[in-house]
Amino acid sequence: MKKMLIIIGTVLLVLGFNYAASAWVYVPDQGDTGWQTYSYTVGSAGFAGTAGFVVSNVIDNYAYSELLLDNLSLGGGGTNKGFELGNLTGYNLVGTSFATVSTNETAINYNVYNPTQGDFLAVIQGLYNGVTTSQFSNATGQAGTVGSILETALILTPGTTFSFDWAFLGSDFSPWNDFALFYMKDQSGNIVFLDGLAQIGSAPAVPLPSTLLLLGSGLCGLLGLGRRVKRQVG
Repeated sequence: MKKMLIIIGTVLLVLGFNYAASAWVYVPDQGDTGWQTYSYTVGSAGFAGTAGFVVSNVIDNYAYSELLLDNLSLGGGGTNKGFELGNLTGYNLVGTSFATVSTNETAINYNVYNPTQGDFLAVIQGLYNGVTTSQFSNATGQAGTVGSILETALILTPGTTFSFDWAFLGSDFSPWNDFALFYMKDQSGNIVFLDGLAQIGSAPAVPLPSTLLLLGSGLCGLLGLGRRVKRQVG
Protein backbone atom coordinates (compact mmCIF):
# COMPACT_ATOMS: atom_id res chain seq x y z
CA MET A 1 0.00 0.00 0.00
CA LYS A 2 2.81 2.39 0.92
CA LYS A 3 4.61 1.68 -2.36
CA MET A 4 1.38 2.32 -4.28
CA LEU A 5 0.90 5.71 -2.59
CA ILE A 6 4.48 6.64 -3.42
CA ILE A 7 3.96 5.69 -7.07
CA ILE A 8 0.73 7.70 -7.29
CA GLY A 9 2.38 10.69 -5.66
CA THR A 10 5.30 10.49 -8.06
CA VAL A 11 2.99 10.42 -11.08
CA LEU A 12 1.11 13.47 -9.86
CA LEU A 13 4.33 15.35 -9.22
CA VAL A 14 5.61 14.56 -12.69
CA LEU A 15 2.37 15.86 -14.17
CA GLY A 16 2.70 19.02 -12.11
CA PHE A 17 -0.69 18.83 -10.39
CA ASN A 18 -1.47 20.96 -7.37
CA TYR A 19 -4.54 19.81 -5.46
CA ALA A 20 -6.12 19.65 -2.03
CA ALA A 21 -6.52 16.38 -0.16
CA SER A 22 -9.82 14.61 -0.74
CA ALA A 23 -12.57 15.62 1.66
CA TRP A 24 -15.57 13.35 1.20
CA VAL A 25 -18.92 14.80 2.23
CA TYR A 26 -21.01 12.21 4.07
CA VAL A 27 -24.81 12.26 4.03
CA PRO A 28 -27.33 10.24 6.08
CA ASP A 29 -29.78 7.82 4.51
CA GLN A 30 -31.72 9.60 1.77
CA GLY A 31 -29.81 12.79 2.56
CA ASP A 32 -28.23 15.40 0.31
CA THR A 33 -25.27 17.76 0.46
CA GLY A 34 -26.57 21.14 -0.67
CA TRP A 35 -24.63 22.93 -3.38
CA GLN A 36 -20.84 22.63 -3.07
CA THR A 37 -18.00 24.14 -5.13
CA TYR A 38 -15.00 22.08 -6.18
CA SER A 39 -11.82 23.60 -7.59
CA TYR A 40 -8.17 22.89 -8.11
CA THR A 41 -5.24 24.51 -9.86
CA VAL A 42 -3.19 22.54 -12.34
CA GLY A 43 0.59 22.63 -11.98
CA SER A 44 3.40 23.59 -14.30
CA ALA A 45 2.83 20.74 -16.78
CA GLY A 46 -0.70 21.83 -17.70
CA PHE A 47 -3.28 19.27 -18.75
CA ALA A 48 -5.02 18.03 -21.89
CA GLY A 49 -7.57 15.24 -21.68
CA THR A 50 -10.98 14.56 -20.16
CA ALA A 51 -12.80 15.51 -16.97
CA GLY A 52 -15.21 12.85 -15.70
CA PHE A 53 -18.07 12.91 -13.20
CA VAL A 54 -19.29 9.65 -11.65
CA VAL A 55 -22.35 8.74 -9.61
CA SER A 56 -22.51 5.12 -8.56
CA ASN A 57 -24.64 2.55 -6.78
CA VAL A 58 -22.88 0.22 -4.36
CA ILE A 59 -25.64 -2.41 -4.53
CA ASP A 60 -27.47 -2.86 -7.83
CA ASN A 61 -31.06 -2.06 -6.81
CA TYR A 62 -33.93 0.22 -7.74
CA ALA A 63 -32.93 3.05 -5.42
CA TYR A 64 -30.37 5.30 -7.08
CA SER A 65 -28.56 8.50 -6.17
CA GLU A 66 -27.96 11.58 -8.33
CA LEU A 67 -25.11 14.01 -8.94
CA LEU A 68 -26.09 17.56 -9.89
CA LEU A 69 -23.58 19.59 -11.89
CA ASP A 70 -23.46 23.25 -12.90
CA ASN A 71 -21.27 26.29 -13.52
CA LEU A 72 -18.13 24.68 -14.93
CA SER A 73 -15.42 27.32 -15.24
CA LEU A 74 -14.01 25.47 -18.28
CA GLY A 75 -15.04 22.48 -20.35
CA GLY A 76 -18.20 21.43 -22.09
CA GLY A 77 -16.45 21.84 -25.41
CA GLY A 78 -16.14 25.55 -24.62
CA THR A 79 -19.74 26.21 -25.73
CA ASN A 80 -21.98 24.79 -23.03
CA LYS A 81 -20.18 25.18 -19.70
CA GLY A 82 -23.32 25.69 -17.64
CA PHE A 83 -25.61 23.56 -19.84
CA GLU A 84 -27.20 26.78 -21.08
CA LEU A 85 -28.02 25.25 -24.46
CA GLY A 86 -30.55 23.17 -22.55
CA ASN A 87 -28.81 19.94 -23.52
CA LEU A 88 -25.54 18.01 -23.15
CA THR A 89 -23.74 19.47 -26.18
CA GLY A 90 -19.99 19.24 -25.54
CA TYR A 91 -20.39 16.37 -23.08
CA ASN A 92 -20.27 12.59 -23.52
CA LEU A 93 -22.26 9.97 -21.62
CA VAL A 94 -20.19 6.81 -21.22
CA GLY A 95 -21.88 3.56 -22.27
CA THR A 96 -25.41 3.21 -20.90
CA SER A 97 -25.04 6.17 -18.55
CA PHE A 98 -27.99 8.51 -18.18
CA ALA A 99 -28.17 12.26 -17.54
CA THR A 100 -30.59 15.06 -18.27
CA VAL A 101 -30.55 18.86 -18.29
CA SER A 102 -33.17 20.51 -16.12
CA THR A 103 -34.27 23.85 -14.72
CA ASN A 104 -34.40 22.36 -11.19
CA GLU A 105 -34.27 19.08 -9.30
CA THR A 106 -36.05 17.92 -6.13
CA ALA A 107 -34.34 15.60 -3.64
CA ILE A 108 -36.20 12.71 -2.00
CA ASN A 109 -36.62 14.87 1.13
CA TYR A 110 -38.21 17.61 -1.01
CA ASN A 111 -35.21 19.96 -0.99
CA VAL A 112 -35.35 21.87 -4.28
CA TYR A 113 -32.14 22.57 -6.18
CA ASN A 114 -32.06 25.46 -8.64
CA PRO A 115 -29.16 26.23 -11.01
CA THR A 116 -26.24 28.11 -9.49
CA GLN A 117 -25.62 29.82 -12.82
CA GLY A 118 -28.00 30.55 -15.66
CA ASP A 119 -31.18 28.59 -16.25
CA PHE A 120 -30.05 24.95 -16.39
CA LEU A 121 -28.21 22.27 -14.42
CA ALA A 122 -27.24 18.69 -15.28
CA VAL A 123 -28.70 15.72 -13.41
CA ILE A 124 -26.49 12.62 -13.60
CA GLN A 125 -28.43 9.56 -12.44
CA GLY A 126 -26.94 6.39 -10.94
CA LEU A 127 -29.51 4.11 -12.54
CA TYR A 128 -29.52 0.38 -11.82
CA ASN A 129 -29.23 -0.32 -15.56
CA GLY A 130 -26.44 2.16 -16.14
CA VAL A 131 -22.78 1.69 -17.00
CA THR A 132 -20.40 -0.45 -14.93
CA THR A 133 -18.68 1.56 -12.17
CA SER A 134 -16.80 -1.27 -10.41
CA GLN A 135 -13.49 0.44 -11.21
CA PHE A 136 -14.37 3.15 -8.66
CA SER A 137 -14.80 2.94 -4.86
CA ASN A 138 -16.22 5.11 -2.12
CA ALA A 139 -14.26 6.39 0.86
CA THR A 140 -14.83 3.21 2.85
CA GLY A 141 -13.53 0.97 0.06
CA GLN A 142 -16.85 -0.32 -1.26
CA ALA A 143 -16.65 -0.79 -5.02
CA GLY A 144 -19.33 0.60 -7.27
CA THR A 145 -21.66 -1.59 -9.27
CA VAL A 146 -23.54 0.48 -11.85
CA GLY A 147 -24.27 4.14 -12.37
CA SER A 148 -23.50 6.95 -14.80
CA ILE A 149 -20.39 8.74 -16.04
CA LEU A 150 -20.41 12.12 -17.79
CA GLU A 151 -17.21 13.35 -19.46
CA THR A 152 -16.07 16.51 -21.20
CA ALA A 153 -12.85 17.49 -23.00
CA LEU A 154 -10.58 19.71 -20.96
CA ILE A 155 -7.42 21.69 -21.71
CA LEU A 156 -5.70 23.52 -18.86
CA THR A 157 -2.71 25.79 -19.22
CA PRO A 158 -0.18 25.86 -16.33
CA GLY A 159 -1.61 27.54 -13.26
CA THR A 160 -5.22 27.40 -14.50
CA THR A 161 -7.95 26.78 -11.92
CA PHE A 162 -10.80 24.49 -12.91
CA SER A 163 -13.99 24.62 -10.84
CA PHE A 164 -17.58 23.45 -10.85
CA ASP A 165 -20.64 23.40 -8.60
CA TRP A 166 -22.06 20.05 -7.53
CA ALA A 167 -24.61 18.46 -5.21
CA PHE A 168 -25.10 14.82 -4.26
CA LEU A 169 -28.64 13.52 -3.71
CA GLY A 170 -28.36 10.21 -1.87
CA SER A 171 -31.60 8.31 -2.33
CA ASP A 172 -30.40 4.99 -0.93
CA PHE A 173 -29.67 3.61 2.56
CA SER A 174 -26.57 2.39 4.42
CA PRO A 175 -24.81 0.03 4.17
CA TRP A 176 -25.35 0.56 0.42
CA ASN A 177 -23.27 3.70 0.48
CA ASP A 178 -23.75 5.17 -3.01
CA PHE A 179 -21.15 7.76 -3.95
CA ALA A 180 -20.01 10.42 -6.43
CA LEU A 181 -16.51 11.41 -7.51
CA PHE A 182 -14.51 13.41 -10.04
CA TYR A 183 -11.58 12.27 -12.18
CA MET A 184 -9.27 13.43 -14.94
CA LYS A 185 -8.09 11.21 -17.77
CA ASP A 186 -5.16 11.94 -20.08
CA GLN A 187 -5.28 11.68 -23.84
CA SER A 188 -4.21 8.03 -23.66
CA GLY A 189 -7.23 7.19 -21.53
CA ASN A 190 -5.35 6.79 -18.23
CA ILE A 191 -6.92 8.22 -15.07
CA VAL A 192 -4.26 10.54 -13.66
CA PHE A 193 -6.32 12.26 -10.97
CA LEU A 194 -9.29 11.15 -8.87
CA ASP A 195 -11.05 12.79 -5.94
CA GLY A 196 -14.12 11.82 -3.93
CA LEU A 197 -17.07 14.17 -3.65
CA ALA A 198 -19.77 12.56 -1.49
CA GLN A 199 -21.28 9.31 -0.29
CA ILE A 200 -24.07 7.93 1.87
CA GLY A 201 -22.90 6.87 5.33
CA SER A 202 -20.97 8.16 8.32
CA ALA A 203 -17.40 9.36 8.33
CA PRO A 204 -15.02 6.73 9.70
CA ALA A 205 -13.52 7.35 13.13
CA VAL A 206 -10.23 9.24 12.94
CA PRO A 207 -7.46 7.32 14.76
CA LEU A 208 -5.46 9.23 17.33
CA PRO A 209 -1.94 10.20 16.22
CA SER A 210 0.76 7.93 17.61
CA THR A 211 2.25 10.84 19.57
CA LEU A 212 -1.01 11.30 21.48
CA LEU A 213 -1.24 7.57 22.17
CA LEU A 214 2.30 7.60 23.56
CA LEU A 215 1.52 10.66 25.67
CA GLY A 216 -1.63 8.99 27.01
CA SER A 217 0.19 5.80 27.94
CA GLY A 218 2.90 7.86 29.62
CA LEU A 219 0.36 9.76 31.71
CA CYS A 220 -1.32 6.52 32.71
CA GLY A 221 2.06 5.19 33.81
CA LEU A 222 2.75 8.29 35.88
CA LEU A 223 -0.67 8.06 37.53
CA GLY A 224 -0.02 4.43 38.40
CA LEU A 225 3.37 5.33 39.82
CA GLY A 226 1.80 8.12 41.90
CA ARG A 227 -0.70 5.67 43.41
CA ARG A 228 2.08 3.24 44.31
CA VAL A 229 4.11 6.03 45.99
CA LYS A 230 1.10 7.11 48.07
CA ARG A 231 0.55 3.56 49.27
CA GLN A 232 4.19 3.28 50.35
CA VAL A 233 4.08 6.63 52.20
CA GLY A 234 0.83 5.76 53.99
